[in-house]
Amino acid sequence: MTGELIFITGATGFVGFAVLTKALQAGYKVRISVRKAAQIETFKSHVLIAPFVEKGVVEFVVVPDITIKGAFDEALKDVVGVLHIASPLPAPTEDPEKDIILPALNGTTSILNSALLHPTITRVVITSSVVALMDAPALMVGDPSTIYTPLTRRNPLPSAPWGTAAEAYFNSKALSLHATDTFTNTSSPHFTIVNIMPGFVIGRSELITRSEELLKSTNAVPLSIVLGVKNEGKKPAMITHIDDVARAHVGALDTEKVVGNRGFLLQSDDGGKVVFEDALVVAREKFADAVEEGILPLGGTTGDAYQIVDSSDTEEVFGKLKSYREAVESVLGQFVELKRRELV
Repeated sequence: MTGELIFITGATGFVGFAVLTKALQAGYKVRISVRKAAQIETFKSHVLIAPFVEKGVVEFVVVPDITIKGAFDEALKDVVGVLHIASPLPAPTEDPEKDIILPALNGTTSILNSALLHPTITRVVITSSVVALMDAPALMVGDPSTIYTPLTRRNPLPSAPWGTAAEAYFNSKALSLHATDTFTNTSSPHFTIVNIMPGFVIGRSELITRSEELLKSTNAVPLSIVLGVKNEGKKPAMITHIDDVARAHVGALDTEKVVGNRGFLLQSDDGGKVVFEDALVVAREKFADAVEEGILPLGGTTGDAYQIVDSSDTEEVFGKLKSYREAVESVLGQFVELKRRELV
């Protein structure tokens, strides 16, 4: 499939941009979906994308609302692979159904139904999440008794009221995964589907230009600790390095090497025992100067909520994944670099 045209949604986000750059580096031609025409210039001028634009292997299409029926009907013409990454993040909202649940669910069903119209498409890769498989107590408190696999599903499915923004996000992922399963079973698509299921995605974000912007993504998990924030409660102790997320998405496009209609849990190389406060160790060992300068004041805390996850299939197909400490080193390096530039 390398060298052929693929389609990507969500490329303006942390994960989507990393996947986009990885796909271009792998030799794919890419058609990028954006909501507004003004966003096209962000890509054309970016140092990592501009060379590929000059080579003529990058296209753009404006899709203002990905949730409506037929939104992608024309955009998928001549495409062989689809990377569907766009989905709402758990931002504060007074209407989680309108702002989180429905956009995630309808965006997924919209692109899958549009893909049915294009016989050239052989593979659709969807960004799911480990949170699609677990309920809120398992995620936020921990679950020492259940072994979660890519085949695990929430039963019963979540329903309103949707709870906090975070809980609505968990529920949106579960419902989108269920919708994907239902589509596969009832529509008999000519293409196969792969669900990529990461945990907290951590690592360098190439779209970021200000240090505080890193705190608006899942990178806030380790960053808050090294910046002295004492977080209450626990967080799901499953993370994935951004490099591995990008690598798995692009690798999953290969229908010869990766069997379809399955999911892959992306668990870091920590044996299921991530300790979030190890970020403090990384800061002391790798960025001692920044600690001494006060850029990384340390002293923060975050509890770890553990689940048992079987991600053996992932390593067999994609190889060994990076560790939490490697992910932390990646994002701390960027934070320190940006912070020093800002302090000049």
